[in-house]
Amino acid sequence: MNSTRQCLSRLTNSLLVKRNLKYSSSAIQSYLSTSTLKSLSVSHHSIQNVSSCSMSVRFASTSPKKFEVINVQDEEDFKKRVIDLSTDTPVVVDFHATWCGPCKLLGPRLESILAEGQGKVVMAKVDIDEISELAMAYGVKSVPTVVGIKNGKVLTQFIGLVDDDQIRTFVKKLVLS
Repeated sequence: MNSTRQCLSRLTNSLLVKRNLKYSSSAIQSYLSTSTLKSLSVSHHSIQNVSSCSMSVRFASTSPKKFEVINVQDEEDFKKRVIDLSTDTPVVVDFHATWCGPCKLLGPRLESILAEGQGKVVMAKVDIDEISELAMAYGVKSVPTVVGIKNGKVLTQFIGLVDDDQIRTFVKKLVLS
């Protein structure tokens, strides 16, 4: 434990010098030892001389859980992670392609709007070039195509780039149905 403190002290001082920070060494060490510290691992490159040590720190997030997106890998993965999940939570499936300009514009906006829902819906992304059979099974003729699935069935969908109000209406309709 003493070597951990020594290493922490050296790294803190190093940060203060290299980054020209205006915080005191004790303030940084105090912050690092608070309850926000999830894990601390220290490795020593030399057992006898602790002049060279490295530290990795992972902090626990105090913000709400980050919105997660399911990147579908294949048809089996889609059934397991999207269809089965849709019995509990509505799923918005974004059929897209890496070469599609409107897809690149819609994707981040869609994620942002769905994140506002705080877990009321889940988002899944399907690359039509990677899983073309799945795209054909859902009648995707152009991209982006966004499909709302609940209880394993398609309830609503839209094609192309739409404005934020239309996306919110789409999500609301899916959640309330």
